[in-house]
Amino acid sequence: MPVKLSWDTSSTENESSSISDFSFSSDCFGHTLIKGDNYPVLKKLLEKGLKVDLIYIDPPYNTGKEFVYNDRFSEDVWLSFMNKRLILAKEMMKDSACIYIAIDQSELYVLKLLCDQIFGVENFINDFMWLHGKGKKDKWSRTLQQHTLCYAKNKSQLRAFREVEYSDWAKTNADKDPRGNWFSGSISFSEKRSNPHHHNYYSITSPSGKVWTRQWQVDYEEMQELIKDNRIYWGTEPAFDGVPRKKIFNDTETSVIPRNIIEDVESTRSAQNHLDKLLGQKGLFENPKPVDLISHLIKISQMPSDAVIIDFFAGSGTTFEAVCLLNKEDSGNRRCLLVQKDENGIAEITRKRCEKVSAIYKTKIDFINAN
Repeated sequence: MPVKLSWDTSSTENESSSISDFSFSSDCFGHTLIKGDNYPVLKKLLEKGLKVDLIYIDPPYNTGKEFVYNDRFSEDVWLSFMNKRLILAKEMMKDSACIYIAIDQSELYVLKLLCDQIFGVENFINDFMWLHGKGKKDKWSRTLQQHTLCYAKNKSQLRAFREVEYSDWAKTNADKDPRGNWFSGSISFSEKRSNPHHHNYYSITSPSGKVWTRQWQVDYEEMQELIKDNRIYWGTEPAFDGVPRKKIFNDTETSVIPRNIIEDVESTRSAQNHLDKLLGQKGLFENPKPVDLISHLIKISQMPSDAVIIDFFAGSGTTFEAVCLLNKEDSGNRRCLLVQKDENGIAEITRKRCEKVSAIYKTKIDFINAN
């Protein structure tokens, strides 16, 4: 039975219940930064009919230290703070959408329970852990990872996650292929697991005449191209009676199920150096997330190239830069919507970064004051 969380709602953070109306069309908008408290802004965006494909947020952690959203939360108040916003986030998500929530260990487990309650245990995807550098240490251990919980709105409608990797471990060349070493990868389901009604259920014939009928992982046209290009391994000659497998050469780009350990992105220090250089001043915003971390999370989710992405704890605006980077890489038309509270000068830092990034990527971002 799922654990039920409860909290005392008589003590909540001091937040505005309403904001001034602002001009925003849920059907036709470009990159947008909204300055205002995210809770009333989210309510207003829902009223305007906004639906999104992906949410990335890096909310304030319940550390007992000073931060913008009325720190020194008790656990009950922090849960209430997150609960209200995540309920709105879920309502804003399309059925095929997912949400990423960055969190440290201090609130990881209560946040997981809260998200199980809001999104459903069955919609939990994974905890994508970023190995961010030398780690945070005390006298007992060193913590090397930061956490990113991922949930679907409706897992049955969420696309399968994928990431690209390049093979470099082939050591043999069983058929002396002039293209060099290769290893074989599965390209079919077993006969028992095959679905005869699937559109990829068909027959192929080996060089010795053996017929294989089953469900394949590529359509018939692609299979014929692979056979023509000698990229199907049929087993040793002259029998050629092995289960057909795909030949994968070194340096081949392969789509694989993503690992939940993320290693090949910038460190915390690199991300800080990048932001300092971009803003032209050191330390205006501390501990930003790396651009390639967020772009990695967006990429593996396999959302359409015109996805709507929202970050309602925008911070320094890293999500906007990640979206711009991806659009440049694949000529996509993703739209990024940022929300940042106007307190302690952070909203102006967000705006300054967005202006710099939009100039670099030759794109436009609109600014809305919802205070």
